[in-house]
Amino acid sequence: MGLGKVKIQGLYGLPKSRTAITPDVVRSVAQYFKQHRGKVLGLTGAGVSVLSGIPDYRGSRGTYRVHGEYIPILHHELVTQHSSRQRYWARSFFGIRPAFKAEPNAIHHSFAKLEQNGYLSGLITQNVDGLHLQAGSRNVLELHGTLKNVRCLSCGQVEGRDEFQGRLETLNPEWVVFWRKMVDSGEEPPRRPDGDVDLPPNLRYEDFKYPMCGHCNTGNYMPTVVFFGGNVADDVREQSYKMVDDAEALFVCGTSLATFSAYRLVKRAREQGKQVMIVNFGETRGDSDATVKLETPAEDLLPLLVQSSL
Repeated sequence: MGLGKVKIQGLYGLPKSRTAITPDVVRSVAQYFKQHRGKVLGLTGAGVSVLSGIPDYRGSRGTYRVHGEYIPILHHELVTQHSSRQRYWARSFFGIRPAFKAEPNAIHHSFAKLEQNGYLSGLITQNVDGLHLQAGSRNVLELHGTLKNVRCLSCGQVEGRDEFQGRLETLNPEWVVFWRKMVDSGEEPPRRPDGDVDLPPNLRYEDFKYPMCGHCNTGNYMPTVVFFGGNVADDVREQSYKMVDDAEALFVCGTSLATFSAYRLVKRAREQGKQVMIVNFGETRGDSDATVKLETPAEDLLPLLVQSSL
């Protein structure tokens, strides 16, 4: 399967200092939004959803940093290998439930408020949890897709993930029983940002059953997300470029920009001479491209920003 060949890249440095969020700092960020009112494009990553109980990948307690042995599902493996599909669906069978229960936090609500008040032109998020939309943001591009749906690899039929979960439960009743016992005991397994979990030792993904497409009866399903090693769809990539081109400034929040699909948007903005403000507690791939870098968790700044004179 080639799993041993996977190496996680982009573990950028942990923060060495912290930007104090003083009234002057808040006023400075507010001025950034006022200067480019209606033309600021937001770009967010996994860090904005940590407060909602969804772990990030590369933060101080991120999956790739804490679990160095963690091997992500690769796109080509999920598409071509039955065993990889078993592994993914078995693990996400447990992991998707808490993800669906996650609620937007103060950061998500702050972005929605900035858009509603006419400061943001739109928002590009790398997250697949749907929490920006749930918080009320409207012009949102989900760069890496959404966990809310699955798609048949053969005919393209799209089905809701909750409906698909019901079919998984029908095929695997013993796993449902085990899940209920875990919930009752309070011993739910830790989950990943993409709804993946480590299976309890007494369960094997080799025993897990998953359904074929109910439309063409021949195809296998895949979540509508970009997996490790996969590519952003052409239309989504072009839309992300247009959103950058139409903006005057970029506001990057809660991401190390390790994935090139996000980092290239920062590069594109800078090549066009546009300002880029990065708010992230830790080093990012785009630090040298930033006009301003604030070394702080987004939750320390965003609520104060929307409560300011904006």
